[in-house]
Amino acid sequence: MKWPPNKSWTSAFLRQGFRHFVAINYGGKGKERWVSLVSVLDSKSRLLVPWTEMKDNSKWISGWLTLSREEANPSSNQRIDSILECNTNVQKVCIHPSQDSGLLIPSQNPSIRPWN
Repeated sequence: MKWPPNKSWTSAFLRQGFRHFVAINYGGKGKERWVSLVSVLDSKSRLLVPWTEMKDNSKWISGWLTLSREEANPSSNQRIDSILECNTNVQKVCIHPSQDSGLLIPSQNPSIRPWN
C-alpha cells in the first residue's frame, strides 16, 4: 500500500460506533507512521491509527464500502459497546488537515491525495 494514505477508509468493524472515516492527517517515518482519522458522520469520533494496522485488510479497507443499513447504522446497544471497547486516546489525535488533504480553503497545494 502506498504512502501517503488515501483519504477515504472503511473499518472492518465498528470503531467508536462508526465504520466510515476520512484520513485528515498522517505522519511519522518507517514503522512509526500513523494516520489521523475522523468519522464521516461525527467529527468528534477521532482515531490515531498506526500505518501498520491501516495496511491490514482484515481491519481497514481503502475507500468507502457500500454497507447495508444495519452495518452502517447499528442498534444503539452495538454502538455503545463499540465506543466502550475503543481504546483510542482522542487527545493524541492530530485534528489539523495535512497540506495535501484538499480540505484546506484555499488549497495552495497542487498535489492532493486521492480519496481511494
